[in-house]
Amino acid sequence: MRNSKLILILFLLSVFSLDGFAQKTETDWEKVIVTRNSDDVKGLKRSGDVSAVTSMVLGKQSKLRKETTIKIKKEAAKIGASIVLISSDEFAMTPINNVNMVGVAFFLDNKNDSLTNNVPINNQKITETDWKKVIITLNKDEIVGYTRVGDISAETSKLYGKQSKLREETTIKIKKEAAKIGASIVLISVDEFAATPINNVNMVGVAYTK
Repeated sequence: MRNSKLILILFLLSVFSLDGFAQKTETDWEKVIVTRNSDDVKGLKRSGDVSAVTSMVLGKQSKLRKETTIKIKKEAAKIGASIVLISSDEFAMTPINNVNMVGVAFFLDNKNDSLTNNVPINNQKITETDWKKVIITLNKDEIVGYTRVGDISAETSKLYGKQSKLREETTIKIKKEAAKIGASIVLISVDEFAATPINNVNMVGVAYTK
């Protein structure tokens, strides 16, 4: 019922076309919905990964988060998405106050998976060089029908390292770890930033394949 209401709202916000729901354009960013509830994206098509960060010396967390939310909406609108499922939203005070958001963007009317050149990821055989095709998710619905391959993890540390940069590098590392064992998707169970003894991001997850 909740998902049906959400789709109805998106319908009213969308521009109706002969092909169905029109994708968002970059100027429609204010219409993009940001959610942390995976039920809100059930049945929707994955558009791509999005992220945003805002930093400011002595910046107020609420202000930084507000600005970062606007940025991630704009990133989603650039790829025609209508809704973003947030997977990470963290405030850190080092090296300067910052908020980093990471999520997956979805839209209603795409016919193919844009991440895999219009070929469904579950029909592709992943090799070590295909690490960019590996999907990172916190949404258990996305691994339905997949087979567990194994546990994987990755970490990036740097003195006064920026949270967003550390997370970006760690995401690349865990994708490469998944590709090494032929996995096409990783369900993340831990994604944490810590500032001790040096700034670091640690990711832990379970890799799956079809």
